[in-house]
Amino acid sequence: MSNPATAKQQQPSTSSRDWMCLYLSKKLGVSPGEVDTKKTFDSFGLDSAEAVRMVGDLEDFVGRRLSPSLPYKYPTIEALSQHLDAGKS
Repeated sequence: MSNPATAKQQQPSTSSRDWMCLYLSKKLGVSPGEVDTKKTFDSFGLDSAEAVRMVGDLEDFVGRRLSPSLPYKYPTIEALSQHLDAGKS
């Protein structure tokens, strides 16, 4: 499934934070700037299946394998992007 938010090569300068804002903005029907990076993923209406799907798409973006439990360990865009930017999976 080709999606501009999932293809790193299409958006090489996009940070993981920006990618998650774009991903959730499409789900919510708002602009990426309206996504509060300090709100929890579940507050955006992401259920467990959607969270796992997001991590799968995020794996494609960052180019490495990620644990499906990341949205639970790092429950906000801010926390998860800091974790990923530190080079952790």
